[in-house]
Amino acid sequence: MSDIHVLDEQTAGQIAAGEVIERPAGVLKELLENAVDAGAGAINIDIEGAGRTLIRVNDNGRGMDAEDLKLSVLRHATSKISNFDDLSSLNTFGFRGEALYSVAAVSKMAITSCTEGGSGNRLEIHGGSVIAQSPAPALQGTTVEIRDLFYNVPARQKFLKSDSYERACLLKVIEESALANLNVGYHVRVNGRDVYHLPAQAGDFETAVRVRARQIIGEEVADGLVYKEFEALGLHLFISPADKLVRVRDLQYIFVNRRPIDSKTVQQAIYKAYQNARPPNYFPAFLVYMTLPPSSFDVNIHPQKRDVRFEDEHAVFGTILRYAGETIFSNGRPIQATVSAIAPSVDLPPAAQPAAEQIFAKPTPMETFAAASPVKEATAALFTAKEPADASALFAPPPTKLRDTEDPAEYVPATSETAPAQPATPALPQDNPPWYQGPYHYIGQLQRSYLLFENPLGLVIIDQHAAQERVLFEHYLDLFEKNEIQVQKLLFPIHVDLPPSNVESLLSWSDWLKTAGFELEPFAARTVLVKTMPNIMRFKEDDMKAFIVSLADVVGDPAKSTDTLKRKMIAMLACKRAIKAHDAITAPEAEALLENMKKCKDGMHCPHGRPVLAQLDIKAIGKLFGR
Repeated sequence: MSDIHVLDEQTAGQIAAGEVIERPAGVLKELLENAVDAGAGAINIDIEGAGRTLIRVNDNGRGMDAEDLKLSVLRHATSKISNFDDLSSLNTFGFRGEALYSVAAVSKMAITSCTEGGSGNRLEIHGGSVIAQSPAPALQGTTVEIRDLFYNVPARQKFLKSDSYERACLLKVIEESALANLNVGYHVRVNGRDVYHLPAQAGDFETAVRVRARQIIGEEVADGLVYKEFEALGLHLFISPADKLVRVRDLQYIFVNRRPIDSKTVQQAIYKAYQNARPPNYFPAFLVYMTLPPSSFDVNIHPQKRDVRFEDEHAVFGTILRYAGETIFSNGRPIQATVSAIAPSVDLPPAAQPAAEQIFAKPTPMETFAAASPVKEATAALFTAKEPADASALFAPPPTKLRDTEDPAEYVPATSETAPAQPATPALPQDNPPWYQGPYHYIGQLQRSYLLFENPLGLVIIDQHAAQERVLFEHYLDLFEKNEIQVQKLLFPIHVDLPPSNVESLLSWSDWLKTAGFELEPFAARTVLVKTMPNIMRFKEDDMKAFIVSLADVVGDPAKSTDTLKRKMIAMLACKRAIKAHDAITAPEAEALLENMKKCKDGMHCPHGRPVLAQLDIKAIGKLFGR
């Protein structure tokens, strides 16, 4: 007797649904694609119970007659292609004929449809089985109702996340569809509450995108995007200039022939275009629209058609990189780099003198200060990315034995007339961290961003923002872990506007955030109210709004551990409260900051992992001058 058998249709259908339909958002995506393919100019969407209870999509498209309605729910029944070769000229979103079949297998579905001038028909299917077929009102278009999703697959329900998270995913699908299909109007209700009313856009492409983007990603971000159009790739690019980056990374949309996609190729090309112009924890917002021949990319590599494979990934990367860079910096000022030519010694042979093109050629960031001279090797050791053989002499790692004087008051900083001899080096008290090599004498600020200290080894440079960020981070983390956070109630709650999908993400963590001092409530589809905050914050209203916007991006997925979220939130809080670059600081404040760094568990790195302190050895400085 054979062990191999053919699965029954119901089991096969439920398995197929698992490939195509991961969560309610996957159902909605398929229904919206069908509506757009049917030529709809207006789509009405109703969602209840985070999509588990109801997803209803009504459109005014071409509709189906009675025969097509029956065929539409059969597996691999489609009007989009006839054979495999048609994929190379595909101009529709759907093509496999699996969507309605798969959804019907795991829900209670009803479809009502009518063609122009025809009669209406209704079909009801439960768990993949047709249970009723009847006449319906003759209203052109199609309405699909999905109720009790996964009612017959309880194992699938267990893997769904909170209602807030699932609603956020549903709204994200709608936002992507609306940004892709500007000529379609969208009216969205969630649990009977209006969330989006997006009229169809006409007119020129740039204006239509900006109008819709303002409604979805917010006016400030949308109005700040720079726009350029390029013939290559049929590219229309809306992107943040280097001085208008945002603190969230989910305002990034990529469309190929109006299909929302995920593409590491495109995303990494855009990130690379910013090079060193993007500070840590700042991200570009962008909308990338490409129009390509269907044969130049493959959308059939994933059941959910989310990923695509370009025929020439390298060419796409290079083109996006080039044009994104051109767009990003088209309205910005060029970075000013100063190259100081060092006068050569009279004893230098002509070959050692730099040519004019070497002096004035555009330098890379790490080459800017490396001039051709007797001290070129030492200078390069200071500023080049490649670590020189004697790099340890320049930015010396903390020795195992620390050097200090018996009494810090006895240490006298060197003058220009005398070079200091190396002082005696008795070990520091045990309460000093290994990196501390004092005593330190405060010299001043460099560019009002870096604190300069002299110590027995040479020059110490401290990033003032990163240093205080670390101090505040450890202090706040200690308060949180000891449950010693004081909460202050706001006299007037602060209204924070966010994309509806971000509102849902934030509210999915509302219970935990309340324990951290933030009491949040929904106010409208795009607005949350902040009613309390930790007393340690003391933010102005605008700063508080910016913090909540950033927090909405951090919380993202409720599957994250509370410890991960706590550390990220406190790191953001410390960053907001810390002194910034270009802020003035007094000598006592600088010295107090150094003392507080000593008390940190990790005084050498900010919460984001960047270095806080650099030690420049006096011997390396001497080499710069040929000593």
